[in-house]
Amino acid sequence: MAKVIVVTNFSDSSRNALDYTCAFLRNSNTNVLLLNIFNFPGSLSYDGLALASIGETIADDQLLLQREYEWVRLNYPEINIQSEMVSGAFMEELRAKALEDETAMIVMGSDGDFDNLLSWGVNIVDSFIDLETPVLVIPASVNFRSIQNIAFACDYCRKNIQFPVSMIRNFTQFTKAKLHIIHVAISTEIIDESSIERKNDLLQSLADLSPSYYEPAYENVAAAIDNFIDENNIDILIVVPARHGIWHHFFQQSHSKELVCLNHIPVLSLHQGGSFLS
Repeated sequence: MAKVIVVTNFSDSSRNALDYTCAFLRNSNTNVLLLNIFNFPGSLSYDGLALASIGETIADDQLLLQREYEWVRLNYPEINIQSEMVSGAFMEELRAKALEDETAMIVMGSDGDFDNLLSWGVNIVDSFIDLETPVLVIPASVNFRSIQNIAFACDYCRKNIQFPVSMIRNFTQFTKAKLHIIHVAISTEIIDESSIERKNDLLQSLADLSPSYYEPAYENVAAAIDNFIDENNIDILIVVPARHGIWHHFFQQSHSKELVCLNHIPVLSLHQGGSFLS
């Protein structure tokens, strides 16, 4: 049975992400794992007082984790939930969980600084870009609502990329939502024959879903995406992030304030391969 991991640090944004996930999955047979990763301080001296303090902190966090677990049992009794605390480097521990066969998605909550994408935090950005498992980031201000419209923002000009068609199809069918596809590219990119071929392959692969396609003329790609999301009432944005190209551009400090939509709607990262809640 598929498993969705909700990462918690016991913040309000983590509780909101947990609430969103449970509401999203309440009519499915998916398991939920509530995961807390205790990251040992790098400056830990390993003397008696330091170890005692760490032990107290872990005990306190275990109580907080139990509280979150019981909150789900009370508010979403139909959800099959388990909780787990692990200790170690955040990305190493999360990657190990992501590699487990039944893991279908990882959910994380982001704080609600609408004007600054850097409010996501380094752990969220690294997980979103680097993990092959789908990662869904839920802004703190977003409550769950029925998913009616999904947008896949893609760049036909990106070479050496295979669009995660099967995962997009599975997610769209799971939500029963309308799929919109928007081509996004920086102004210097040229749509050549290989780009057109990739576009046609994508069109053919998703034709059975009858998606709407948009290729807006724009100079400011961030404004184009923001406007598109507002005008089409998009509920979730799907992207294929990387350490280069347009999405890497937006995660840099000098550009992080451009794409404000990422702090207004849930954003799902997908990579080629695998399946989603199938």
